[in-house]
Amino acid sequence: MRVYGGLLRLVLIAAALLSGAPPGLAQPPLVQAQGSVRYVSGGVGVGERLALAALHAEFNVHMSFAVKRTGNFIADVAVHIEDAAGKALLDAVSEGPWFYARLAPGRYRLRATYAGSAQTRDFTVRAGRHSEIYLYWDDPAAREGVGIEPERRAPAKQRQ
Repeated sequence: MRVYGGLLRLVLIAAALLSGAPPGLAQPPLVQAQGSVRYVSGGVGVGERLALAALHAEFNVHMSFAVKRTGNFIADVAVHIEDAAGKALLDAVSEGPWFYARLAPGRYRLRATYAGSAQTRDFTVRAGRHSEIYLYWDDPAAREGVGIEPERRAPAKQRQ
């Protein structure tokens, strides 16, 4: 996992340099806590992604939120984590497409909600390991007929 984190940091630094974004201007994301759970979220823009990449190793649960098929990142995902006994440990809203948490080793249940659509995942945190969770939602704009992807329609019959 250290190789992944190091490679991720290098890719993000290279992207920042190529885009001309000055990494020194990025505000570090705010690490927060609820009870014994520390967490941080963000990832909007290259600067935030660089700042989060620097914190990657401090957190053992890494979540990413995106739209199905397009991979476009999304934010404002409600994150609810319970322990194996069903005790709520964390209720937060992600400020970007990346959400990192620090949990004790054990079994957990995640409920993530975006645009009224909830997904549930059971996951395990093992000592010295990272848990990677990727969640994808349908594009809510597509349900309204104005989606990110162009509509695919059968060609109209030609009149002769």
